[in-house]
Amino acid sequence: MMYEKKERKISRKQQNCKAFRGKLNACRNALDSRWNKFQRNATLLKRQLTWQFNGHLGKKGISGNIKISYEEKTLSIEVKMPQDASSIAVRDTKGLSGGERSFSTLCFALALHEMTEAPFRAMDEFDVFMDAVSRKISLDTLVDFALAQGSQWIFITPHDISLVKHAERIKKQQMAAPRP
Repeated sequence: MMYEKKERKISRKQQNCKAFRGKLNACRNALDSRWNKFQRNATLLKRQLTWQFNGHLGKKGISGNIKISYEEKTLSIEVKMPQDASSIAVRDTKGLSGGERSFSTLCFALALHEMTEAPFRAMDEFDVFMDAVSRKISLDTLVDFALAQGSQWIFITPHDISLVKHAERIKKQQMAAPRP
């Protein structure tokens, strides 16, 4: 009688163990599936970010690449200027002129903006160190992007904004110059 009682107890424990093992396997399978989806999404997002970054850079005849390492938690930007005789990309933005760095940073910010949603955004002195041609291209790019996104944008710049095109949804406000 004691033997049968112990045998029933062992049988119940084995059934519980078998049920837990099944649940554990289901959890492992779900985790593996989610991890694979995460890896696929991470790869797609890296490609999308680089593609959009390159699209914005292309407006000025520049090409670039963004390298993201999730393992090392790093992000690096490579930019290839059209005037460079060598085919070597600048791996550090410190190797770019101030205007080139500002434009590349703007393109990177716009690529990130395309991947996120927000009701309003603000950009402060995005055109610092840019020459007049780069500033015009940047302003046109930003305004077109803002109009396409449909969100509210605030651009703060110490430079002339008379080049910004007029449209129904664009309001320009210029403050008086500071007194010396």
